Parts: sequence; C-alpha cells; structure tokens
Amino acid sequence: MNISVAYLAGILVAATALSACSPPHSSEAGNPPSSTTTQAATTGQAKPANPGTGIIEATTMTSCDTAPGKVTAKGTVTPPAGAKGTVKITVSWVDSKTSAVLAHGEQTFKDAAADESLDWVINAEISKPGVDVKCVLGATVL
Repeated sequence: MNISVAYLAGILVAATALSACSPPHSSEAGNPPSSTTTQAATTGQAKPANPGTGIIEATTMTSCDTAPGKVTAKGTVTPPAGAKGTVKITVSWVDSKTSAVLAHGEQTFKDAAADESLDWVINAEISKPGVDVKCVLGATVL
C-alpha cells in the first residue's frame, strides 16, 4: 500500500508542475489562448513609499487642448494652509472610449508656499488622430 500512496503522490506533483507550465485556457469555446497579460484593477491597498497628499480641491484647469499635435493645459493651484513640500500637477490626455493614456505631462513647484496662487502650464503631444480626448487633472503635495 505504501507504493500506491507514493505513486499517487508522484503523479499529483507531476500534474501540478505541468499545469503551471500550460498556457491559459480561453473562457470562450473556439478561441485560442491569449498571450496577453492582464492586471487586476487597482484596489487602493498598495501604497507607494511617498503617496503625497491630494490637493485637487485647490487646483483648477482653465484650459486644455485636445486636438492631435502639440497640446497645452493651463490652470492654477493654491496650496492650502499647512501644506508643505513640493506641489506636483499632472495632466493626462485620455481616449474617452478606451481610457488609454495618449499623452501625459507634469509640473512641480518645490517648496510652494501655502495660500499662494501658482499658475501652471503643461505641454505634451497627441499623435493619435480621430480620438475623442478628455483631460484628466491630478494634484499632490509630496
């Protein structure tokens, strides 16, 4: 009986090892397995070493170009009282249908003073014509 248990354990180990090497199976019948890799949606659980403090409420975007070619976004930021550090403004130009980032830019202000209005300008280039582009604003104190 010991030989049978050892034999069965060996088969299970071999089967597990082989299944780890197999390509993923498609969930739809008739479709070959895909070689693309997908990532799980961000859950907010993992945090970078210095995530910063969001100050989007203190930030405005007064204009943002969306036509293909060179684009510019402009606005102001007023760091709130008690905010100390580097202010980082980001703008992403995003395909409204696929959420793909077509262009991205940022501007930073080192040692920005609280309650002082700062004008920001971010330039980038969109090379994909015929896409409905939306501007996405971000602001953080690092």
